[in-house]
Amino acid sequence: MTKYVGLDWASKGWFGVILRDDGDWETDLFPSIWSVWKYHSDATRILIDIPIGLPSEQQRACDVKAKEKLAHQQRSVFYTPVREAVYEQNLDEAKAMNEDAADFSIQNQAWGIVPRIREVDEFLDMNPSARDRLHETHPEVCFYSLNGRNPLETSKRTDAGIQQRTALLADENPNATEIVEESVDRYTTPGYAPMVSDVDDIVDALVAATTAQRPPERQLTLPRSVPTDERGLPMKIVYPSDAKQTRLSNLSTGD
Repeated sequence: MTKYVGLDWASKGWFGVILRDDGDWETDLFPSIWSVWKYHSDATRILIDIPIGLPSEQQRACDVKAKEKLAHQQRSVFYTPVREAVYEQNLDEAKAMNEDAADFSIQNQAWGIVPRIREVDEFLDMNPSARDRLHETHPEVCFYSLNGRNPLETSKRTDAGIQQRTALLADENPNATEIVEESVDRYTTPGYAPMVSDVDDIVDALVAATTAQRPPERQLTLPRSVPTDERGLPMKIVYPSDAKQTRLSNLSTGD
């Protein structure tokens, strides 16, 4: 049975939502991307909220364009460090290396997930067969598109923000509310020992899986013309589109 996976880092592992074409679904928490691949290498598409394709001398176009689209939500997008900085162990040295190579500083949010960026980069280097199925997405860009190409006014860290995002997902997937509610019960309680610390991690993984389940003609990329990094990895963000958006994109610059 064809399946699609959405992944988001959830403080103790990769939280995953697995959707199938027959309407069945499951969730899991994976300690590493290698663990995801062990159990789901047969997935048609896997979308993950982590940079794939690392720059060597400038900001990635997909990061720049994502910020442009998200307006007041653009703080959820950070500029991906250059590969040399990602593999640096010391923050000060990494910042100096990044500023010298690309003329921008590494944001604290970016440095906080550098181990995850490095993990996925190493995985794809060691597993080239995964390159055609494991792709980068960004949850807020996905919700921007599902919301009529408008940035959401609510923060994903509020109850109202979770409700709004779940409602948008329910328009795409009739199981969305059930998936979120059951995942909250299973992974965030008891509160003193959570497996997933934030509900938004669950919602972010679900929008990634929902986007992955769409056929390619109902997906778009930032930018439309996708550049590759020095290892040949695409530097793109995959996000959902409807048929009208796809036609408009093909007639315009597409990004």
